[in-house]
Amino acid sequence: MPRFMHLVFIQAIFLRKNTSLGFVSRQIFQQRTFFASSKLYQSATTEVDILHTVNGIICREVNIDIKKIGGIKILEATAESQDELVEIACATEEEIAQFQNEPLIKSGDPYGAVLWPAASAVSDYLTTIVSEEFPSRSLKGLTILELGTGTGLCALSAALGGATRVIATDYEEIPLRLLEYAVEHVNCDDGNGEIDRDARRLRLASIETGIFDICKHDVPLPKADIVIAADIMYEPMTGIATAIRAVEALNAGSRVIIGCSPGRPGRPYFTDKLKQLLPNVNTEFREVEGRTCSGPRNELICGENSHSVSAEPKPLNVALIDLKPEQSLF
Repeated sequence: MPRFMHLVFIQAIFLRKNTSLGFVSRQIFQQRTFFASSKLYQSATTEVDILHTVNGIICREVNIDIKKIGGIKILEATAESQDELVEIACATEEEIAQFQNEPLIKSGDPYGAVLWPAASAVSDYLTTIVSEEFPSRSLKGLTILELGTGTGLCALSAALGGATRVIATDYEEIPLRLLEYAVEHVNCDDGNGEIDRDARRLRLASIETGIFDICKHDVPLPKADIVIAADIMYEPMTGIATAIRAVEALNAGSRVIIGCSPGRPGRPYFTDKLKQLLPNVNTEFREVEGRTCSGPRNELICGENSHSVSAEPKPLNVALIDLKPEQSLF
């Protein structure tokens, strides 16, 4: 996940009693409309949210329709939980010191706790364009590695699309815990879409999670047939690191698919670095069909002029690049 705006993200959050992954409360509450200035794009309609508490973070279920798969549910931090994560991320050493006697989770980056548009665009691309290239018309037999999994939509889509193995990684633990919970408690029992309940359970079992920081270049990428990433270029450093990792994957024989929502400041740095590393390869992004996300966003997570979020989902062009290993040979 991003190190956005050079904020010092304090890697800590309260571990609340009885909210470990093995014992998580599930409650249905009436959704509230938030009017505080820090809450952006909350839908004005009143609906029922299904809430879960995962490692002390209260999350709401969000259902995303993915082509050829149907509905996939991800967990997204509520407005209040986003506020808490931002406060922890922005806390000074003096402020965090008062919590020294409390048990802490070593995570504090709030960005991976909400959904971003490129995730659905990359998921649709995987389950339609990519899967149709194979005789099985699925991702069967493939190992797919996701960098910066966030809420895990791409990993869930890859697994339900038939991938034999899905490695979901992030440099923070919060997204991994949310994904693990979504696999175990939110998606397995659904039989909607083209996949029945038993098949969903079997396919979701292919997902494994792990900590991986794309900026630590002394640690090699796990081996995979396809490497995917969605909305991880939030600043120059991650844009450059993504380009270096893309070339590493291509040299290892992996295909690389990256989606990027409008306005990500790291994307030009990615393109420049990729052109430098692969001067004979077309490194231009193309636009694919995507859609905005809805729901509350803390203003430090998503600015008021962002194109990524709206009161209700609407069409949004998302930049995507699909690099194949044979194209990088020189």
